[in-house]
Amino acid sequence: MTYHELVKTVRIALVAKAEASKIEEHIAAQVNVTGDAEGAFYIEIKDGALSVEPYDYNDRDFLLTGNGDEILAVAQGKKTLEAAVTEGSIAHDGDWDKALLLSGIIPAAPAEEKPAKKSKAKKETADAEKTADAAVKAEEPEEGQLAFAGEEPAKEEVKPVKKGRKPKAETEKKTDAAKEPAAKKTTKKTTKKTTDK
Repeated sequence: MTYHELVKTVRIALVAKAEASKIEEHIAAQVNVTGDAEGAFYIEIKDGALSVEPYDYNDRDFLLTGNGDEILAVAQGKKTLEAAVTEGSIAHDGDWDKALLLSGIIPAAPAEEKPAKKSKAKKETADAEKTADAAVKAEEPEEGQLAFAGEEPAKEEVKPVKKGRKPKAETEKKTDAAKEPAAKKTTKKTTKKTTDK
């Protein structure tokens, strides 16, 4: 992040969220940024209005020095000024009471929400859905089977047919049909023979 981007982001964060109208006295702070976004800007509260400008402020009440990430974390309420000064990530020089007044108007950033634990009712609903899904899956036909809507038709017992042979019922019909003409021919021949003699 560049110096100008940092100043703009701090301005947006503080002007939008800080409640400067609660402060009746004048507060002026210079912020010296170290690291990639090196530079200086000031934060001023005057007549209940807050401003952030990219200039030095010689007649300041206090001076804050730190890298851009730490300054931004404090401005956005992700970290308190007291915590940053205590851990040494931001250095403070000057009127500490006025620094605390400025820090007091910066609202804390909302904590990241942790996923809520499932309530008992939601857990039971999820369990019921899993059971229903399992039942539906059990009813699904396996590969190669047909699916039927409604009741499954009665199954007929089908005996497997060996290769090269036809089912017994068809064979019997053809045999009977083959026998009939042969029987007729035989009777004719027999009758003919008896008449010749």
